[in-house]
Amino acid sequence: MKYRAGLRSVAFVWMGVLMQGSDAGRAPKMHSAVSCRPKDLTALTKTLVVASLKLFDKDNGESLGTWAPGFPELQVEIDSPPQGSKVQCSLLFMAQGLKKVLEDQRDDLNPNSVELHKKLGSTISNVNLLTACAKHTLGGECSLKPPPPQMPKDAFKKKQWSHTLLMTARAYLDWLELKFGQQSSKVKGKNKIQHKALQKKPTPQKYLEGSGYLL
Repeated sequence: MKYRAGLRSVAFVWMGVLMQGSDAGRAPKMHSAVSCRPKDLTALTKTLVVASLKLFDKDNGESLGTWAPGFPELQVEIDSPPQGSKVQCSLLFMAQGLKKVLEDQRDDLNPNSVELHKKLGSTISNVNLLTACAKHTLGGECSLKPPPPQMPKDAFKKKQWSHTLLMTARAYLDWLELKFGQQSSKVKGKNKIQHKALQKKPTPQKYLEGSGYLL
């Protein structure tokens, strides 16, 4: 319960960031006075993606299969390090794709699935927050922005496309959470070593000028 409360507090602090730019096509700018906790924010965003996927499958069917072309923009090697510019592009693509899913569900396939619409909206907002947080942590710009995802027109294929996007987004956030966790562990380890080194450093001793006696 304490962990979930902590995640909610991260999102609350970052709502101020979202107000500066909540569009799915544009990452919000981070105020210099605001810091972020990328691992926690990634975990929270993944939780929302998982919840959206469950609601989506409940309202659209649970035997949709996989959209064969997939989403290369969100596919990464498990051992690859996070590169700021690539993370920015992937999260931008994720937000754009989720926005397409929301629009399709709300305006066409499931206009009465209000709970799903709200959950997808919250997920998009958190992806935008995470984009700003990741930029603050990793740096980098998405100079070659990915083209907006194109959803097929056939009703079943649209469901399959959306289901696969949500699953791929979950897998990507799994990877990103792992990488932020490894990064955090390295920083903590480095700080611990530095702290121990400072503790072992001898205290300077002052001598009375012209004598061999300690003051």
